Amino acid sequence: MLKHLVLLTLLAALLLVVPAAAANASMIENTNFITVQSSPPSADVYIDGVYQGKTPVTSPDHYEGHYNVRVVLAGYDEYIVPDLYVKPLGSGVASVTANLMKNTSIAGVVVYAEPAGVNVYVDDVYAGTVPEAKDGGLQLAGYLPGKHDFRFEKDGYNTVTKNNYMLTAGNTETLRVTLGKAAATPEPTVTIVAPTEVTTVPTTFAPSAPPTKAPVPVLGLLLGLAAAVLLIRRT
Repeated sequence: MLKHLVLLTLLAALLLVVPAAAANASMIENTNFITVQSSPPSADVYIDGVYQGKTPVTSPDHYEGHYNVRVVLAGYDEYIVPDLYVKPLGSGVASVTANLMKNTSIAGVVVYAEPAGVNVYVDDVYAGTVPEAKDGGLQLAGYLPGKHDFRFEKDGYNTVTKNNYMLTAGNTETLRVTLGKAAATPEPTVTIVAPTEVTTVPTTFAPSAPPTKAPVPVLGLLLGLAAAVLLIRRT
């Protein structure tokens, strides 16, 4: 009986797993690849605004549809494919080859940061997130020469700023920053004070004393009675 119960349990679990695995396999089979290369290489690649890595790069698991591809290398004009069509699986990999053009009228910046994942803002506008150290620095391109404000932020770390940083046309600046861990904010201490019990003592009112009767003049009554008796006898 126990053996049959175990077999039934395993069969039920298998029936639940197989459809899910088949569904996942079907989803993967319906996706295709996007490959991006550039000249010169090591440019940052973004697909629909999401960082994919540095050229040459292959980005998997893309469904049929249209995608925005952006290739960025400091000191060069950005290369943008605004409407790359990815065909269904089996129709060929979607490929992009970016021939980047040097631009000496603008300035470029490469940002290296510790730890990885630092968000970079230039003149209060989000510019990108610094990748892992093995992927190299964050490539920023297309800035006009002059002074710019840089801000580096990451949750749990102190913010670092570089204000009025001078960028020169035709040059690529390298910025290296290290963010220190932010001091932990102590949790506020909440002191719970037990309510003070107030004992109410009932007020006891003594009953009013009965009104005091004036003492009866007994001696005077007796004398008056004796005088009345004598008066009667004389008459």
